[in-house]
Amino acid sequence: MQFILSLVLLSSTATSGVTPLRWVSPDNSRPLTYAEWRAQQEPRPFRAKPLLSPRRFETRVGFFVEETLASALGPALETLAIYLERESVATAVFSVSGTSAESLKALLRREHATGMSSAVFVGDLPIAWFQMIDDFNGDTIGEGYEEFPCDLFFMDLDGTWHDSFVKHDSLDSLIPGSDSIYDIHRDSITPEIAVSRLPASKIGHAESLLTSYFDRSHRYRNGQLPVTDRALVYIDDDWEPWAADWDSNVGLLYRSRVHIYNPESTRVADYQPRIDSAGYQWIALMSHSWPGGHAMKYDSGKQWDWFYAETIPALDPQASFYNLFACSNVRYVEDGYCGGRYVFQTTSGLGAIGSTKTGSMLSFDLFYDPLGRGRTLGEAFKDWFNAILEDGCDPSERSWFYGMCLVADGSLKPRAHQAGITEERRDMTDMPGISYRVPSIRLLGNPALGRLGFDLDLNLPASCQIGLYDKTGRLAAELPSQPYSAGSHRLSIDASALSAGVYFLKVTAGTASTRLPVTVIR
Repeated sequence: MQFILSLVLLSSTATSGVTPLRWVSPDNSRPLTYAEWRAQQEPRPFRAKPLLSPRRFETRVGFFVEETLASALGPALETLAIYLERESVATAVFSVSGTSAESLKALLRREHATGMSSAVFVGDLPIAWFQMIDDFNGDTIGEGYEEFPCDLFFMDLDGTWHDSFVKHDSLDSLIPGSDSIYDIHRDSITPEIAVSRLPASKIGHAESLLTSYFDRSHRYRNGQLPVTDRALVYIDDDWEPWAADWDSNVGLLYRSRVHIYNPESTRVADYQPRIDSAGYQWIALMSHSWPGGHAMKYDSGKQWDWFYAETIPALDPQASFYNLFACSNVRYVEDGYCGGRYVFQTTSGLGAIGSTKTGSMLSFDLFYDPLGRGRTLGEAFKDWFNAILEDGCDPSERSWFYGMCLVADGSLKPRAHQAGITEERRDMTDMPGISYRVPSIRLLGNPALGRLGFDLDLNLPASCQIGLYDKTGRLAAELPSQPYSAGSHRLSIDASALSAGVYFLKVTAGTASTRLPVTVIR
């Protein structure tokens, strides 16, 4: 009897209603398949050799370096270990050879058991692939088959991963079989460690690109890399309804932001000079894409503009970090993948978070909030995944999030805003020269027991709606809507009747809003 893998009817508040990202390219290109990728690999036995032993600190990061690069990158990693030691972080370095993802994961388990909390893969290290029938809306209607690199496999050390299905020859469906691609992930699915990677060989000469990368990393850590501490939030047509919320999420890390979201203005002719002439520490881009660049709609969505990744080295954007809500932009098995060009072929690039498939990050506040509190890129990525997966994972969430990957040295910390700095946010729809501020909230205690206290700051008078929402989006507690004067207001909201768990404190003033995660304890 033949069985076809079916989808379970579940819904996700995090993904509900959001327009899915799509692979859109000018030449109708398609993703590299697992079979094509595997044909490029030369199977090699796995071996790992310790190169640098960690000192005794509570926090430890492991750098796992492709064996052929270990000698050339040794001095850079020794310097990095000195920087991390100043932050009371221990560094272990291993040279790694081989192609077995399972063997690399076994090594991660052993290191985690003795205190390692984060891992950075340097060079071409083993890759685990996952396959699924996409269901972005959770309506049980399949939206196409995808197979893709899945770094969550290395982050989750105690979950169960199975290869139990194969793609049907002629249909977008899965039937029982084995093809060396994982398709089931169950039991304990949340990540135990943070994993980031630095895959440069699909961009150019890996040794020279990574040597330059670590030089930039060192200069960033000691304040000598010239980048401006502000963000560009650039949102193309399909996600205009979420523009204010997503911009305020980035505001948890950067008070100074330029926010562009007008549907007829978000075009390559506008985006390209912005990243060419202005400096940003962070760029958050929301755009349909493919590994070779970005696709931007115009003419009421009837036509496409094309931004080609190959132009990035010449443009040399003065930005360090990228959140690429952009289809398959960090699909690092593809030649010249866009996220890699931003990171490895610019004079200030340090990291890109995005997806190896369609879909990308949502619930951005769960990522930017820990960054704003001083967590590293890798830690914030792990925190985000834990919050997403802690109550299970439905087909919609799996379709959106299982390709998420951090191309960076995950031990880096973006420079968060300093308290007291005036927030500036500029939009295409504002009058020139007018600056305004989204609601700013500072928690006075988190976790909260009984009452949740917080400070609300406004630079203009506004009528505010303030509420605590659970993870399904249901209003759990609120303050009466009322006008507040400009300035700081110390407020509290009663959480005594709420069950223990994660909630979101949301403050809305006009069209702008801010949301922060809150843990209620008993």
